[in-house]
Amino acid sequence: MRIGIIGAMDEEIALYLEAMGEPAQTVKAGITYYEGQYEGQTVVLCKSGVGKVNASVCTQILIDTFQVDKVIFTGVAGAVNPELTIGDIVVSTDCVQHDVDVTPLGFAPGQIPYTEKWVWEADAELIQLATDAAKAITDEIQVVHGRILSGDQFVASREKVQWFYEQFGAACTEMEGAAVGQVCSMNGIPFVVVRSMSDKADGSAHVNFLEFTKLASQRSFAMVQNMLRALSTGAGTAATAAPSVIVYSAKGCIDCDLVKKALDAEGIAYEVRDVMSSPEHQEAVEKLGFMGIPVTVVGDKAVKGYQPEALKELLGLK
Repeated sequence: MRIGIIGAMDEEIALYLEAMGEPAQTVKAGITYYEGQYEGQTVVLCKSGVGKVNASVCTQILIDTFQVDKVIFTGVAGAVNPELTIGDIVVSTDCVQHDVDVTPLGFAPGQIPYTEKWVWEADAELIQLATDAAKAITDEIQVVHGRILSGDQFVASREKVQWFYEQFGAACTEMEGAAVGQVCSMNGIPFVVVRSMSDKADGSAHVNFLEFTKLASQRSFAMVQNMLRALSTGAGTAATAAPSVIVYSAKGCIDCDLVKKALDAEGIAYEVRDVMSSPEHQEAVEKLGFMGIPVTVVGDKAVKGYQPEALKELLGLK
């Protein structure tokens, strides 16, 4: 298996390079790629650079030139969910580009015109691996699942952060993750984006960024190390064999949020499918015989609404 690892910080890249020994180096499109063995896996490491274009180019090269099977992207982000604070970790359920705006033509904020898909779902196995790996590092921070927003702008506005939370139901915002997610999805490559909160994204939090970057780099390195070990020992295979959990939901749906919080509390990875962003998702709910949301699906069984006991039975927790 070949794992593509995209780091965001020089400090983080340095930790990998030290652990990988003497990896082979290839420079393509101005980006240096390091290929070698680490924790029983063939790893291709790179630093994407800032912004969605850089991230897209970097990811496509990982797929085309190095033929990676999975992509893990780590780095820092600004918190959007008001319950998050500096140091907390967000594992992506999905990614959306917040700066795509064709609303004058009747498209929703973030929606890519004339395409059926604009929400990029992370891989359930990698979500679970990242969650377990992050929780094993420290119990001093929150590790949560959530939507990650991306855009070519540094956000430092309380009003914009509030809008992000209300419009998209986002956990955090940064500048690359959705581009990585889109490229991976278009190529059929499983991915996950993991972000450490460096600030509140509204200009209110003050932190020694250099010190935090060092800490975040160490945590990202340790987390990915744990993920690779789990893949090498077969934990990832077990996760793949387990029935995947799909939650059909929509922004602003209270019962949808309750279902997701219940799954998070049990440490269960799940894929979120927003029925408002895709007609296919809406049709899928209707084919299951339901007219509303949330709908939680495992295999050929489903539960509508927030029903704790029914959900436990569905998930095999009873």
